[in-house]
Amino acid sequence: MSGKLSHTRSLFQSAQQLLCSLVFFQKMLSFMIFCYVWFLQTCLICCDENSTAVIRFSVPEGHPVCLRCGGSDRAHVIWTRQDRQVLVTRQGGYETNEDRRRYLLQSDGGLCFLWLEGSDNGEYGCNQQLVAELQVLTGPDFMVSAGRTLLIPCSRSSKPKQRWFHRRTGGRREAIFTRFRNGTVKAEREGGRLSFQNDALQIRDLQPEDAGEYQCNGELQGRVTVLWVHPGPTSIQSSTSTPPTSAAVNTDVVEVKKKEKKRTENALLMVAVIGLGLMILLMAAVCVLLTSMKCRRRRKHRYAAAQTREDTELQPWKTSNRRTDCEALESPSLPEDTIHYASLGHQNWRERPSRTPPDQDQHHVIYSSVITRPAVK
Repeated sequence: MSGKLSHTRSLFQSAQQLLCSLVFFQKMLSFMIFCYVWFLQTCLICCDENSTAVIRFSVPEGHPVCLRCGGSDRAHVIWTRQDRQVLVTRQGGYETNEDRRRYLLQSDGGLCFLWLEGSDNGEYGCNQQLVAELQVLTGPDFMVSAGRTLLIPCSRSSKPKQRWFHRRTGGRREAIFTRFRNGTVKAEREGGRLSFQNDALQIRDLQPEDAGEYQCNGELQGRVTVLWVHPGPTSIQSSTSTPPTSAAVNTDVVEVKKKEKKRTENALLMVAVIGLGLMILLMAAVCVLLTSMKCRRRRKHRYAAAQTREDTELQPWKTSNRRTDCEALESPSLPEDTIHYASLGHQNWRERPSRTPPDQDQHHVIYSSVITRPAVK
């Protein structure tokens, strides 16, 4: 009975240890996943703040446009043109503006042109970082390179609702975009490249199929010719009526920025893969450690159980061989030695209840004794 109780107790302890190990492993895994997600999120935020995509705008002359500044520091902003001419600055509560009639510095650090002139062609940087490239278009015929962002305002219609149509060369007119009176918009052409920004129809990543006439509420707003750009450094003409010297825009910086962005994405992907591999290795190490601890505890428990079984199998002791004078006179026999044994199971030898030690419990321990006598010569 006691053996079964001890076995049940050992099983319960093993199950309790296993449950504690599983809880510890779950907490460790949750902590590792949290650290990994936090690390990736921090890297993404840092990369997003440090890398701003260069937007190449093509905007008709006289129309307003706003440029965004990369980074999160809005208290210190410096806008420059061609990395030389300083347009507007903000240092804490102090601001400077070269021409307040044309330039407006927004609260988030963005720069707005209230209207564009032909001399505004060029590259613009914020805090020594290139963020935009402007191409000012003149006349009703727009020659724009592929890949740029084109803005076409609805300047010849005063209606609050704008209904935009596109007619390809030799094709029929089709509705592509609608802006309602309440400000909501609806793109009727698939692809997701049409939107309403800077108070104009915006076409991102201009493609050859975007060439043709554009009408707003039935009024012609412009005829677009898309120029194919070959890989490598190229120069982009702003318009047929714009002098080539003022319309040539170098795109080397744009290509370099694309390469830097791609390199940053590859580095982030490599960091994510390495972090995932390290997390898997750490999980494997934790599993091996928990398994070894469990096996060590099991061996220790088995060793303790074996020691207990050996100690309680037989407990010998010797009683005193001194005899009283009456016993010596009554039985003049040979001297004898008596060895008593205690067992938890059954009697192994002849019972001597009268010689059971008085400090032992007779209900749970069975005592036996062996009498040894020297051989008679």
